[in-house]
Amino acid sequence: MFFDESGVSLLPEVLRTYAPRGRTPLLRHRLNWKRAGMAAALGHHAADPERGPRLCFHLKPGSYDTTSLIDVLEQIKTFYPVSRWC
Repeated sequence: MFFDESGVSLLPEVLRTYAPRGRTPLLRHRLNWKRAGMAAALGHHAADPERGPRLCFHLKPGSYDTTSLIDVLEQIKTFYPVSRWC
């Protein structure tokens, strides 16, 4: 199993704008630099190769700390029983 944690910004993407030739366009949106954390695990069932890989993920407002990552690992444990790892 591979486990990783990352942060993402919830700022909106500004895709296009218009301005007359020779003038710089002004892009306006609220700058609420909110962030979310995401932890994900990718694993493969070695005992049952027919099942294939499995992706599990968890989203959380803000960022993760050690305690919250341990909680996520406890939840992911239900998707990957220890008896199937061998």
